[in-house]
Amino acid sequence: MADSSSSNLKRRRGLGIVTPNACTECRKKRAKCDGQAPCGRCASQKGVTCVYEVPVRQSKEHMRSEIEQLREQRKQTGRVLAALVSNNESEKVLKQLRDGATLEDISEQLERSGSMSSTPGGDHTTAFNEYSSDHTTTFNQYSDHQAIGSALQPARNIRRLGSSSYASSDVQGLDLPPTGQEMGNAWSAWGSEGQTQDFSAGSQADPMNWSPDGLPYIHHNVNNPLVGTWNQPARSSQNSLIQFSRSQGQETVLGHEFGVDHTKDMVTDSQSTGSWTSVTSDRALVEHLMALYFCWEYPTFASLNKEYFLEDYRSGSQRYCSSLLINAILALGCRFSDEAVSQLNTQNSDSAGDKFFAEAKRLLEAETDRHVLTTIQALGLMSIREVSCGRSSQSLYYSGQSIRLAIEMGLHREPEDEDSEDFRDNHAVRSATFWGAFSLDQAWSLSIGRLPQFSRDLLLVTKPDIVDEVEASDWVPYTDDGAPFERSCTQPSNIRSVYKTFCELSEIVHQTMYTLYTPGSPVTGKKLLDVYTKYLNWYESIPTALRLGQNFTPAVLFAHMYYHFAILLLFRPFIKLDIKGSGLSPRNVCSQAAEAITTLVHSYSKLYTLRRTPSFVPCFVLTSSIAHVVTLGTTKVGRELLQQGIHDLREMQACHGFAVRALDILHYLISTWKVDFSIESRSLEEELKYKQNPRSLCRASTSSLNQFCPNIQGVDLDSTLGPVKADENPLFWPFPLQGTPLLNIGAEGLEASGFRMLEVDDST
Repeated sequence: MADSSSSNLKRRRGLGIVTPNACTECRKKRAKCDGQAPCGRCASQKGVTCVYEVPVRQSKEHMRSEIEQLREQRKQTGRVLAALVSNNESEKVLKQLRDGATLEDISEQLERSGSMSSTPGGDHTTAFNEYSSDHTTTFNQYSDHQAIGSALQPARNIRRLGSSSYASSDVQGLDLPPTGQEMGNAWSAWGSEGQTQDFSAGSQADPMNWSPDGLPYIHHNVNNPLVGTWNQPARSSQNSLIQFSRSQGQETVLGHEFGVDHTKDMVTDSQSTGSWTSVTSDRALVEHLMALYFCWEYPTFASLNKEYFLEDYRSGSQRYCSSLLINAILALGCRFSDEAVSQLNTQNSDSAGDKFFAEAKRLLEAETDRHVLTTIQALGLMSIREVSCGRSSQSLYYSGQSIRLAIEMGLHREPEDEDSEDFRDNHAVRSATFWGAFSLDQAWSLSIGRLPQFSRDLLLVTKPDIVDEVEASDWVPYTDDGAPFERSCTQPSNIRSVYKTFCELSEIVHQTMYTLYTPGSPVTGKKLLDVYTKYLNWYESIPTALRLGQNFTPAVLFAHMYYHFAILLLFRPFIKLDIKGSGLSPRNVCSQAAEAITTLVHSYSKLYTLRRTPSFVPCFVLTSSIAHVVTLGTTKVGRELLQQGIHDLREMQACHGFAVRALDILHYLISTWKVDFSIESRSLEEELKYKQNPRSLCRASTSSLNQFCPNIQGVDLDSTLGPVKADENPLFWPFPLQGTPLLNIGAEGLEASGFRMLEVDDST
């Protein structure tokens, strides 16, 4: 007992003399430091300076407390600044500041009086009030409010860009249903309750009261981000601040059960590893990549229900989660990450996600029955990933498999077991799975010009319900650095509203394809304008929560782009025609739609950069840029717009391989159509490629079904009788509409595929 008591006493004495921060000299010598200034050890030595460095490592509790304190200070500053710019509070607040009142005291008074619940003129806004019960975008300080408003100003002014707008008057005389208002007003409806406003003047009816200082359109400087640190690349070294920021961001993007603090609590199924993938056992990396996907790509074209998926991911259940689905998500998430661990080849950023994608393909091939919800979902995500990489052949295959399996499983029908216990959960997931596959199929049908995989007469399952709690969940920009602490603004995600509205747009795209490509049913001007009117009516009826004045998340901006993309491709085949009985010009509509896409991409770039864009965005930019080439070649105007499109594709090259091919396509078309424009080379490799004969670019290949091959020559459409010449396609393919089997031609390719050239006796 005596020894034990002595030992405990010694430990108690030891705790009393430990200093939390030793001086530099004591740390070097690994000696005890008494914490004095100077310490006893340094004082006893000559020529030694006792220096105490500020400790770099801080406890998580202290860091959290400090960050919350900074956030509160920013809120207080924002309230005071907002009051200063108002008409009814500015004099009062200015007098308080001159009298020496603190920001904290003034902010508390403003909050108690409720003065920030309305803007000048009495219009309701919560722009600077994070305590509001309304689910609207909120800002921490007025400068952020101004910066984001300036970034969006070009998009808000789209109705002013062209000499004319899409107008309902253009389609009069054809007994079409009324559109309600001209297209320019439909644009303004995204920021107002259906009334035309002058946003550049900061109208009081504008719920976000944007700054009047818009940026010049053409000046594009991504090195000077407008929204804090949202679009900065990840730092090379990991530290506790980034770890904590990731944890906070994951809690917002994925839910409160996620983040570094919760990872260790996750329960996993015995059939899977802790990370659901054999590529890595690092659960923190897995959840980081998942957060990137859900932040930047989800929910458009999403075939999975986020809430049920994440619940099963944590519990280890394989009902709505699987290793195949996880690997598909991670392969997509890698496209938004700069970390070397996400790349198969660290010297090539285009290899990002290849490891996870290869594992997903392996798991897919190993499946004996693919009629599983998670498999259909994974196929859709794999298709989206291949779009980004520029492999349209593979993307079409995965997309086609996804929608066909969904139909085979009857996901397009309303379920019959409505009285079952798990009906609601199962219906939500089944519905999301079908509509994700359906929307993706429509996007591909629109992009390449073909009939969809689904029949013409739609009788489809209801869309997923809108859940208030899910709608109100916050969206923050999540990157390799996590979510920024000094957040410029917080937006409601509106996930379900975006998804439902996007699916409704996909239904109109479905009708578009049958209008354009139904055999035996020629297109007429009236049919064309009927579909066009449906687009206009859809645009006017979108929910208030998805208007630009309310929300500018990537998904909402993407919906804008997709709408104009659909209109452009609706009218592009008819740009050399006029529509009888209508004042609407297909060429003008295409030009205006292309300009709108370029403007929206410009705003997106100013907010987030194009380093993190959904996978179909390069297709939008290519399509709009081709329209700019046509406009430049026929009217000699629009050079700046084409230059902007090329600039945007270059910025997207780091994360979208398709952007490289898009530039080649533009170069080929500019040369073939003899347009007075040259694409400036940015590297020796580019310069050498573009110096070649343009006929060598964008060639069709017998080993690929790449749909973006404008350079199709006569030899591709026919095969002569007799011996095969050198480098000639050996397949006998006299009918172009039949399609050619995929085969690697050339001696080595044929040999590897089990073929050889037929020996023909020329003498016969």
